[in-house]
Amino acid sequence: MKKVLSVLLLIFTILLSACGGVKYEYKDGVMYENKKPATGTFEFKSGDYKVKSQFVDGIPEGVLEKYYPDGKLMIKDVFGSGEIIQEEIYYKNGNLMEFSDAEGLKMYYDDGQLLMSSTYSTGETVLYHENGNPMMEVLNDNVAIYNEDNEGLFKAESGEMIDLGLTMKKLEDGSFEVLKGDKLVSTIDANGEITNYLYSTGEKMMTLSDVDALTEFFFKDGTTLMKQYGDGKVLINYKSGKPLYEVEENNWYIYDEDGNKITSENETVTDIKKIN
Repeated sequence: MKKVLSVLLLIFTILLSACGGVKYEYKDGVMYENKKPATGTFEFKSGDYKVKSQFVDGIPEGVLEKYYPDGKLMIKDVFGSGEIIQEEIYYKNGNLMEFSDAEGLKMYYDDGQLLMSSTYSTGETVLYHENGNPMMEVLNDNVAIYNEDNEGLFKAESGEMIDLGLTMKKLEDGSFEVLKGDKLVSTIDANGEITNYLYSTGEKMMTLSDVDALTEFFFKDGTTLMKQYGDGKVLINYKSGKPLYEVEENNWYIYDEDGNKITSENETVTDIKKIN
């Protein structure tokens, strides 16, 4: 009987040990191990995707990597003192989608061509055509708009328009055609509220609307490249027309080529395990 009791006690002790194992929790940006800030390398799921990250005293430190379901790298973040100091985001095809650090941000088309750049020290932002030429440059009150052949369609410095040698032709319906020589470069509606800038081959490239405070950029085939709303909401699309990047108030989302949301401001962390 004594041996039986000893065996039962051993089994009971093992069960208690298993039930009272280490508990990991990620809450408010901090990784906990048995309710204490954790140090080490962890694997977990963020939303639907696998993540591997280093933590020191509960705070991300060093490299965080997030992966597509097939194991390819989706995101690589470098942390210092709990803050992201460098970020790389990749398309499924392996090409870089976004790179950001203390100097600025660059976004790329899925074929590797630069889509947008922002320089924090100067405040300059540039949106690019698919061929690499600038479409729009913004620096404080300085704005310039170009077609894909790098021909200037509009320019303002310190809020004052610069003469680019353009002429306006009024049509019978009260609207206007804007010409550079004999070439049509933009149109303005009769109320002066909607301006359309054109590609060199006549397709609509950009629309500025005072009616709904909307700025919209287009690929040559008419698909929307980007929309910027008066309330600050921004939407950037793939060439297919599916969303790539979306920001609204304090929420932002990034999508893969199939329309799946791959990352956002707030994601649920599950399946935590310590690997080192």
